[in-house]
Parts: sequence; C-alpha cells; structure tokens
Amino acid sequence: MTASAGASPSRWGLFDRALLVAVVLAMIPGIPGVGIETRVSGSDALGPVYTVAGLAPIVALAASWKWPLAAGWIGVVAGVLATALGALDLGGILGDPPPPGMVVVDAVFTIVGVAVAVSSWRVTRR
Repeated sequence: MTASAGASPSRWGLFDRALLVAVVLAMIPGIPGVGIETRVSGSDALGPVYTVAGLAPIVALAASWKWPLAAGWIGVVAGVLATALGALDLGGILGDPPPPGMVVVDAVFTIVGVAVAVSSWRVTRR
C-alpha cells in the first residue's frame, strides 16, 4: 500500500467553490432594503424559500472541505432554487413584474444558479 492510497483528492475545486460564493453575491442585490429591489415583499410564504436559497450555498461551501458529497447535494439544491426563483421572478410569477434593475439581477441569479447546479452535480459524480 502506498502513502497516497489512503488520501483521496478533493471533489471540490476552486471554481466549484467560487460558484457558490458567486450565487450568494448574486442574491445580495435582490434583498429589499439592501440592494436595488424596490418592490414590497409579496408573499410571506416565500420568505423561508429565499432563506434556504441564501443559506444553502453557504452551507455547501462550509461543508465542501469535510463532507464533499453532502456538500455536492446541498449545492445542487442551492443551484436549482436559485434558478427557479430567478426564472419565476423574471416571468412575473412570484408577484409584480420586476423593475429593470432586478431583471438584470434575476438574470444573473438564474445563470449562476444553473452553473452551481451543474457544477455541484458533477461533484457528486466524481
């Protein structure tokens, strides 16, 4: 048995972790009172969904060093939620149509969400 046989390479690369940070940063401008979001909160039921969408990438990033497989699945959830929330808001399904600044934020959030979901899915398959 060689010395390297017991050590496994990390499933998470720098790019995978950077995408998790990017999805959190893409969400910040859409927080009412913090970013450019001007709409009044629509549905109280969406609060927990947005909370999970914001915390999931942070939890996945923290877990990526110690529990890479679990972090991969949490990252998939984070990416799918980001994609769904961004796309649904762009379509005006979650409430009032987004103001022009939020259209850009939602588009970035959706694109980065897809990238996080795909990247995290690939991590679960390594």
